[in-house]
Amino acid sequence: MFDDPTTVETAAGMRLAQAGVKWDVVKARRFLSLQALEYIEHPGAVAVDPNSPEPVLYFFVPAGTTGGWMVPDTTALSGTEGTTHVVLPPKHREAPPGPYWLLPPSQGLTPTATLQRALEIALGRRDANPRIRIDIDAMRADAAQLIGDDAELPETTVLPQLIQKLRGHLMVLIPHAEDRAQTLSRAAGLRTAALAGAGEARRRMSATVGLNYISEIKYAQDLARSVDALCRNVENAAPARTEAP
Repeated sequence: MFDDPTTVETAAGMRLAQAGVKWDVVKARRFLSLQALEYIEHPGAVAVDPNSPEPVLYFFVPAGTTGGWMVPDTTALSGTEGTTHVVLPPKHREAPPGPYWLLPPSQGLTPTATLQRALEIALGRRDANPRIRIDIDAMRADAAQLIGDDAELPETTVLPQLIQKLRGHLMVLIPHAEDRAQTLSRAAGLRTAALAGAGEARRRMSATVGLNYISEIKYAQDLARSVDALCRNVENAAPARTEAP
């Protein structure tokens, strides 16, 4: 689906693919997209373009299903009004620089109606409270299962689900830390801490995991440490202060 030989590969390993053939695309700003993902139980592939004036996410939905799309603050790309191409990141790229996959191509497509409903719910929540809601207590509780004072090693049947939860928390925390850092003075220690913590979390998420239980535990504990660190960053964040012109 995403490895169509008709796509054009660039020197950087990206692929230029035409929307409206095997899938349509819905483009939305990062914060809105992350909030919408909370309402999608089984989301499909999602790509990130961090290089736009404001980072955007691309949701991939079945081809030919976005006709008449009218969700505010989003754009549907279907190729019905002229040829529309989308840049696809390399299949295994899960972090910047450049476009990357937030959710991999193996996830397939998100049902269009499901995505529309999630975006509309997220828009309603944003209108009520423009700040993204982060459940710090729940995130820390998940992290504490691995790095808390009373933590016990989870059973092999539980560990994969716990890892998936921690990765999901980081998908919310990392963009939040990065976006907020841009509003802080370059001299602010909080800015440095937020960017450093987000960078470390990205490296941990993209680390290679061994095929044995000990390697998986170490990977999960590293994710838990990043979740805990970014939660502290959210808790300790002072009111945003923009740079002087």
